[in-house]
Amino acid sequence: MSNPRTGRPSAQPRVRAHRGNHDPAKRAAAARLDEASPLWLVLYSLYRRQFYAVALWPLPEPVTLWARTVEDLAGQMRAMTPVVPRPRVLQDVR
Repeated sequence: MSNPRTGRPSAQPRVRAHRGNHDPAKRAAAARLDEASPLWLVLYSLYRRQFYAVALWPLPEPVTLWARTVEDLAGQMRAMTPVVPRPRVLQDVR
């Protein structure tokens, strides 16, 4: 096969990338966790096969977590999510 730019023979055969539905269960798990976690942006990397979470609240430096499983990432997110104090009105109701 020839190089379309130069017309000379190519050293490597051209390979087409297939746009498949890779890791649909993991991508769906990341989407569910993202929807359930408004303080985080949750993504799944097809290239690295890892889950990522980026904190969306104001911080001095960006916080990005990563894990191989969605369960592990969810645990890390719970540990890092700021605790919001209950409003005084709700504390007096007890």
